[in-house]
Amino acid sequence: MSTPPNPAHLVQLNAHGYYEVIQKPTAAELRDYYAQRYYQESRSSYQPAYSAAEREHIDGKLRLRHWVLQQLLAPGSPTPETAPEAPLRFLDVGCGEGWALAYFQRQGWNVLGLDFSSFSLEQFHPALRGHLRAGDLYEELQKLLDENQQFDVLWLDNVLEHVLDPAELLRRCRRLTRPGGVLLVDVPNDLSALQQHLLAAGHIDRPFWVALPDHLSYFNQAGLRSLAAATGWRTPKILADNPIDLNLFNPATNYVMDRTAGKAAHQARLEQDNFLLRTAPLPAVAAYYEAMAGVGLGRSMVAFMQ
Repeated sequence: MSTPPNPAHLVQLNAHGYYEVIQKPTAAELRDYYAQRYYQESRSSYQPAYSAAEREHIDGKLRLRHWVLQQLLAPGSPTPETAPEAPLRFLDVGCGEGWALAYFQRQGWNVLGLDFSSFSLEQFHPALRGHLRAGDLYEELQKLLDENQQFDVLWLDNVLEHVLDPAELLRRCRRLTRPGGVLLVDVPNDLSALQQHLLAAGHIDRPFWVALPDHLSYFNQAGLRSLAAATGWRTPKILADNPIDLNLFNPATNYVMDRTAGKAAHQARLEQDNFLLRTAPLPAVAAYYEAMAGVGLGRSMVAFMQ
């Protein structure tokens, strides 16, 4: 039997208080890895699909985040460039399948997405192809900076943990965000107190959250806030998402030790979130997930930075 990987041998705590991979790939190696991955995806005959519950879940999370953005954007005095009659400008860095682009376009926003490839977007939102700049994310961000562009909302959904230099990415995003604008950062809540307890207590036999070479940084709330402050951001609000890792206390639902339990845990998460977002007012749901983040729960964290 192989020895489960020890996170101490793979990651280290950095000066900001979050963990990062000890032996990072080079920029060239990382580009080659993602280029090959997207090449394989584009040649695959497999077409991913989403159930009705999953579609509802995607839309519900977007509605919740939109509500929070409205609270944060409202106090800012409009400038001539962002007058009330002008559509808000939205930049999705790593837009993937385009769900956020499509949602905010429906709200009347002016949307632009960046991604390494158009493959995922074209599977689900081909009509948005004209709103995508495909290529290296850093190169495309630099082009926007060279064009002196600024946006009301920047969106980093499951991107920051993948990059070699998260601080540099946040600094570039700051230059692209208008005064009073908001940067949304969604990252996994990794090496949390809950996860470390589950590992130490023997509920799980490995640090399942370590995913190499995809995830190079492993954030906690304190570390993410520290990194934000060091790069010129304040973080007025952080929300958690569903605390699915609580399933790991119960052998009957422990999807790490029994992979067959994963599908039911995922379905339960969808139904729980959809129920809340369908029946409760958005301010109450936001307060619920903010409180959950405050005690360190949630598989992911959504930070709103200004």
